[in-house]
Amino acid sequence: MLKGRFKAEPGAGRAVAAKDLGSSYRVIFNTLLAFIISQLIAAFVVELALGLHHPGQASASLFDQSITGQFFYVLIAEGLAAYLTIWLVRRRRMGLGVIGLGRRPVWNDVWRATGGFVVFYALLIIAGVILGLLFPSFNTNQTQNLGFNNINTGTQNTLAFFALVVLPPLGEEPLVRGYLYSGLRKHFSFKRAMLITSLLFGLAHLEFGSGGPLVWGAAIDTFILSVVLVYLRENTGALWAGMLVHFLNNIVAFGIHFH
Repeated sequence: MLKGRFKAEPGAGRAVAAKDLGSSYRVIFNTLLAFIISQLIAAFVVELALGLHHPGQASASLFDQSITGQFFYVLIAEGLAAYLTIWLVRRRRMGLGVIGLGRRPVWNDVWRATGGFVVFYALLIIAGVILGLLFPSFNTNQTQNLGFNNINTGTQNTLAFFALVVLPPLGEEPLVRGYLYSGLRKHFSFKRAMLITSLLFGLAHLEFGSGGPLVWGAAIDTFILSVVLVYLRENTGALWAGMLVHFLNNIVAFGIHFH
């Protein structure tokens, strides 16, 4: 396989990675900037709304107690991440095929996603065994702080489900496996682009600045997940199979965490 090119999307007419989203440094910088901006704007909007609705109360306390506020935070953040990704692509006068959104989903995406989902959990088990042998004290069961800790009604459970299961693949896949990986793939081999993309995705789940210990277990899980998602992106030419695997993994995590 030629460096800087990967499988063309069916019907695309040419290999989409032949287009250039910018230098590798620019692509990484833009990805991090889009992520940070989307998070900051979402936090500002939600905290402002909660503060106006409950004047005189600490915004952090209000946010922790508000399932609706947390839902809208995720909705705004993921929506902005997807919007900024599309804007970055359009700004360079390119079509969305360059980030894996140039065609509709097909049944083959479902079969590829099913296989990818099985492979992902097999890799998780293997990684857990190896880490347990090499580092007996390493805690592979660390979980992220997902929020939504005060669910009391069916409506709140539904909001949490959409926020934690449905929305993240819609925002993260276009930005990470779409924009970031596609931009890096133009300049690097498949393995190197996959490694950089997955490392950044894993590091983003360490929960820097949370005040608690770094969540290495979650970072390793998301690194392995990203490896599978990047492979699907490379071999299907689109994001749909990866989105489905991401969605299925979130369902499992949601069930374990909340039920």
